[in-house]
Amino acid sequence: MTRQELETIYEAEQDRHVSVWRELVRFPSVSADPARRDDCVACANWLVGRLTAIGFEARLIETSGLPVVHAERPGPPGAPVALYYGHYDVQPVDPADLWRTPPFEPVLKDGRLYGRGAQDNKGQMAYALAALDVLVRHDALTCGVRLVLEGEEESSGPGLKELLERCPELFQADFLLVTDTGMDPSGRPAITAGLRGVVQLEARLRCANKDLHSGIHGGVAPNAAHAAARLAASLHRADGRVAVKGFYDDALEPSPQERTEAGRALFDADAYRVLTGIGPTPGEKRYTLAERVGFRPSLDINGLAAGHAGPGFKTVIPCEAALKISARTVAGQDPDRVLDRLAGHLNEHLPPEASLEIVGRKSAGAALRVPLDAPALRAARAALDNLGAGPAVFRWEGASVPIVADLARVSGAVPVLVGFGMEEDNIHAPNESFPLARFRQGFLFVARLLGGGVASGGMEEGPVTGDQ
Repeated sequence: MTRQELETIYEAEQDRHVSVWRELVRFPSVSADPARRDDCVACANWLVGRLTAIGFEARLIETSGLPVVHAERPGPPGAPVALYYGHYDVQPVDPADLWRTPPFEPVLKDGRLYGRGAQDNKGQMAYALAALDVLVRHDALTCGVRLVLEGEEESSGPGLKELLERCPELFQADFLLVTDTGMDPSGRPAITAGLRGVVQLEARLRCANKDLHSGIHGGVAPNAAHAAARLAASLHRADGRVAVKGFYDDALEPSPQERTEAGRALFDADAYRVLTGIGPTPGEKRYTLAERVGFRPSLDINGLAAGHAGPGFKTVIPCEAALKISARTVAGQDPDRVLDRLAGHLNEHLPPEASLEIVGRKSAGAALRVPLDAPALRAARAALDNLGAGPAVFRWEGASVPIVADLARVSGAVPVLVGFGMEEDNIHAPNESFPLARFRQGFLFVARLLGGGVASGGMEEGPVTGDQ
């Protein structure tokens, strides 16, 4: 189908597609809240019904967590197969009193649909469903399509990961389409060609066998809060580089082409200062800010707790403290090796008056990097032509979508990550919203990609780098 045909169809049917989108947002499918389990299951069942109505063979697959929606429709003989990933669960609504409209009663105002999940990920999933609806009805789907829609992305549940290992045949595909990412801040469409991975470590320090009176023991007894602060400070050098021995080893450098493409994406330090209230921190000077976020690993203290931080004073010398630390890993790094080096650093730099216990360590998702010459990315770039404020750009996200690397590994598919979110959509915050204009862009992209782009471009398998 031509772009003009798709635009004409969408304009005639927009109200119907928006109505479906609103119906999906009404489900309070908060996976982190056990009291919302029935709502999550109801949402999954609704999706099965919707996909069946479109023309897919759809079913609900039970897991140890929330169920996974799986659907498929074969394409023409010899056509490539697309695996589409999305999630039907949403973040909690807290703080509820900051919402200007009820979070699960979607409201259309000034060209935006407001509601929890309006963008992440129900809105971006709804435009993909709308595109599939149109392509199937007009016999214009040029590839086979499999869909996997999970209900635990926002709560890091185990269900989909277990299903991947148990039934890998359900996920075999030539390319993996994910519409859970964003545009360039300039408003240009973006292809996310890389994601950082994430590892987490929790440690506890202990000095005395109980909290001590600071008047009686001050100046004599060791303080666990002091020890934790010194240990936390040892993780970075004064110039912002991570001080953990071997931390940067194995990190894959960006290629010259990746550096060039990363330079085309917008990372404005002044805009960053307006957004966050503070300028970028010092770091590795030979990398640009965009390269530091997209291609270099990072390390952060996520929590440091000790003593009394509530109202009033409690003049104690705390006997224990806790550190929660995460690292964002990049292609080439082994997550377990990074965790080993981090634990080794903590033990090596532990103040002598304290003991240390590693109480938790976890690799929550591997890094991912897709070669820019992969045919799937070329097809995506062609499908994005003229959909935004300029030509599509490549982006390398500093965040993680943990399941994507696992899906790519098990399916053998080349990841294509294209979404239409922007910072102003307030995902994970009160008053989340998504504009009709970008919903339309998403519809046109998916319809153009699956209605001709992938079949004409060829889908030879390309290598995916990273810890797979």
